[in-house]
Amino acid sequence: MAVTILLGLCLAICMITDIIKRTVDIRVLILFFCMLMICGFIEKNISIHNITTGLFAAALFAALSFVSKGAIGMGDALLYSCIVCFVGMEKAFYIIFMSVMFAFFAALYLVIVKRKEKKYEIPLVPFIFMAYVSSFMV
Repeated sequence: MAVTILLGLCLAICMITDIIKRTVDIRVLILFFCMLMICGFIEKNISIHNITTGLFAAALFAALSFVSKGAIGMGDALLYSCIVCFVGMEKAFYIIFMSVMFAFFAALYLVIVKRKEKKYEIPLVPFIFMAYVSSFMV
């Protein structure tokens, strides 16, 4: 239960900074990751499999960040890997997929209705937060 609340709090804080500053503070992620690890071990709901999967996800998303020339920021990549570590693969796939879908429809709205340029940047963390919250409804 504490892991769920801490991860939600981490996402909420990162969402606010992403909206205001267009960046995710890596120090906040490291702090929350350490607290999540402690709570995960106390609650006994974290495994070495989840941690290794999260590390693999971090490498994959970091590569995507590099290939996309920063379209997916490194903070977003680390946030996704943190999610993979602490919610498990099945729920993480749902969160990743839904966050991309939410962002896609928001970008579509901005381009078609608001006439924004295709290169207009939108923060990704609010959509990750929305997907995280919606994952409790399924």
